[in-house]
Amino acid sequence: MPASVKVFSTTDSLDGKPFKAYYLLADLKDPKLEIETRVGNGKRYTPKQYYDQEAGQVLAVVNTTFFSFADNSNLNLVINNGKVLAAQASVKRKNPKGNDTLTYHPTTGAIGFFKKGRADVAWAYTLGKKKKPVELSAPYPTKIGDLPAPAPSKRNVPGMRRWKPRTAVAGGPVLVQNGQMHITAEEEMRGGASFRGLNPRTAMGYTPNNQLIILVVEGRNKGVAEGATLDQLAQLMIDLGSQEAVNLDGGGSSALFIKGRDTIKPSDKEGQRPVPAVLVLKYKESGGKK
Repeated sequence: MPASVKVFSTTDSLDGKPFKAYYLLADLKDPKLEIETRVGNGKRYTPKQYYDQEAGQVLAVVNTTFFSFADNSNLNLVINNGKVLAAQASVKRKNPKGNDTLTYHPTTGAIGFFKKGRADVAWAYTLGKKKKPVELSAPYPTKIGDLPAPAPSKRNVPGMRRWKPRTAVAGGPVLVQNGQMHITAEEEMRGGASFRGLNPRTAMGYTPNNQLIILVVEGRNKGVAEGATLDQLAQLMIDLGSQEAVNLDGGGSSALFIKGRDTIKPSDKEGQRPVPAVLVLKYKESGGKK
């Protein structure tokens, strides 16, 4: 690995339970480090398959967004080279007081990467037909009384502003703000007990000195690695030095593929789960994959 990128692993216990995790630390100020996203365009591929499709020196591939198994669509924002490859999806739920379907518009946690090695975690949304990315200073309320709130707009969200990262991925919820635990699962419509409980996890964050942290936690492997709760995941990211951090899709999707090698054991019995979007770390250097 380049000197600006390091990988660590642990098999220490977590709150008395078997635990296994890997994290990658990368210096965002290294001008040779490239952070890009890839989408399946209606298909899903494993992180290894995305890796095999890449040219140049590929350091790592990691899963990102939540997605629909029905049509392989990403449910969260994906940006590459400033272009929106996937927009934030609305959420449809059956009306408990009727037979109709209600549509909610959550703003979900995202991490974006900008020029000169700057990163940012925001509550993100995409506006209008052109799907313009915007950031909010706090999660947008999804309900007004028992009914869904109207879609976020400049009229009903004071302080909303354009968000223009070069590269970004979203999932949610936000885990850390200003170096402190700040989990907005309910506000992002990810508040279920099973979701908050012990699970395989993927998270990203950054330190005050612009170090990217990518953490994957193995889970559902009884006696070896039982996973982490959202609270534990947030604390782990704080302990690693995160200024801000966000949770991404976990469970069977969690996978960090580094230079042609697996890290955690995927919880799906088939191995790495095919996903419709990944984050790719590459390095500008002569030669191919090494």
